[in-house]
Amino acid sequence: MNDVNLRHLDQLLKHFEVHLSHSVGLGELEIALCTSKRNVSIVMKKLSEQGWIEWTPAVGRSNPSKLTIKRSLQQAITELLISELNKGSFKLVSRLVDLYGSTAVRALTLATEHLNQENESSNAVLIAAYPWVNTIDPIKTFRHAELHIAKSVYDVLLVQSPDGDLMPSLAHDWVMEDKIMTLWLRPGVYRHDGELLQVKDVVWSIRRLIEGDGPIKDLWQCAERVDAVAPNCLVITLKYANKFFPYMLAMSNASIVCRDIQNFDGQYSYHIGTGPFKIERWCQDSIQLQAHKDYFSTRALLERVTLSYADVDMQHMISFNCPSDQVEIQSISSLFYLTYRERLGSSISRETWCELADYIHQQKQLYDPINAVESLAFEPCKAKPEIIACPSLRGKIVLAEPRWTIPYLIRNSQWLHDVIRSTGLELEVIIVDNISHPHLVSELADILLIEDVIEAPIDYGTYEWLSVSTGLRFSFDRFQMDEHQARIKRAISSELASNELLEIERSLRLSYTYLPLFCGYEETSKTQQVRGVQVRNTGYSDFYRLWIAQ
Repeated sequence: MNDVNLRHLDQLLKHFEVHLSHSVGLGELEIALCTSKRNVSIVMKKLSEQGWIEWTPAVGRSNPSKLTIKRSLQQAITELLISELNKGSFKLVSRLVDLYGSTAVRALTLATEHLNQENESSNAVLIAAYPWVNTIDPIKTFRHAELHIAKSVYDVLLVQSPDGDLMPSLAHDWVMEDKIMTLWLRPGVYRHDGELLQVKDVVWSIRRLIEGDGPIKDLWQCAERVDAVAPNCLVITLKYANKFFPYMLAMSNASIVCRDIQNFDGQYSYHIGTGPFKIERWCQDSIQLQAHKDYFSTRALLERVTLSYADVDMQHMISFNCPSDQVEIQSISSLFYLTYRERLGSSISRETWCELADYIHQQKQLYDPINAVESLAFEPCKAKPEIIACPSLRGKIVLAEPRWTIPYLIRNSQWLHDVIRSTGLELEVIIVDNISHPHLVSELADILLIEDVIEAPIDYGTYEWLSVSTGLRFSFDRFQMDEHQARIKRAISSELASNELLEIERSLRLSYTYLPLFCGYEETSKTQQVRGVQVRNTGYSDFYRLWIAQ
């Protein structure tokens, strides 16, 4: 409705000068507004209520009414955008820019600067290009954008130090003996609703992990049950010994959630947590995080973080990012790779895929010899790449991939597309919006291109990747996955578990089930110091680390 009022104001401004008093007849307004006499008074009343005009209706049939336009088009758009941005909504922006061009762009700049100053004075930030969020339930998502929020809303029982060592979090102590893990909970931890966290909350959350049906369900097949044995103590019983189990409790997907749910207008909801932020508001356009004032550990440095799912084009219209960002340097290990699934209705044979995979393997060494890898262990390619003739292949291959947001991943993806097309194959690309569920495209695509983070230490990272990697969940049907999980179970019961796990990974490469491409081991710079408005969709430290220079 507000953009309709804008259109009517724009129509008046084409006939009457701003800030001057005009005597106008009903017929003049009818022409100016391109509407019927019956609707003129309705339109003028709405513009008056908006505060954009002063209008005194005529008294008597032959007398004129009095009109003063109080706002220019740019001022009116600015007011409207301030109202929308305060709600974290950018829904109107693209439409207004299409309708009013540079006037709307200038108004957007003014509105953003106003909100920037307002947010900085109240220690808040609006992130205006955050990827869409469907869920932050830790057992239901594998998407980085969603887990990034989950890490700020929930806590884990144990955390990892930068060196990969386990440290206390919600659990202040723990003991692992054969198949039994005992954990003692930290006292005095408050939930977002003001209630104390109790052992029954943690037991319920762990039970969800054991019984749940999400992306990490196969990783938790080793757990049999969880029991509260004292008001501050719980015991997790495994089906078989697993030396990697304590590291599983430090995963973001193993965050502790409470049974109680906070709903937002019946559309969105989340389980109450204990993390440094709680969710204050959640709608179709944005999600707002509010600092948890009773947080048991280091409090968030910002009072409020609003994440808006603005169109990517916003980044080209406005930029209020802090020009001299203070950053957190964080080392990550990730693997950029392909996996293959043999399916009915495919237009390429397995032999064609193997020939293509060999050519991609050779080409990756020429494209990026420093980061090209042989395996999950990040071994560099040993043999010097030979210039071999491009194979002449026929058919159509369907590639599934997520919507990339990081520049080097976009470049790598485009390189792969070019290599595939150079062989003569027809390439169809399917964008997977919810990469947490790759099986949804398993019968539609032949190969999946994905990057997965490999957790530290590398032994655990290998185990986790083999158990729940996005690519293998795309490639295997249920029968194949069960066989694969049985191999993993046998491997971790071995005295040489790490070697056995690497042997499973090697067999996947030799069978052309998966093809490692590039390592993503790097030191990433993540913004810590922000302004009141940010226009960037990735590259932030955990939200509770963000701060504004006063």
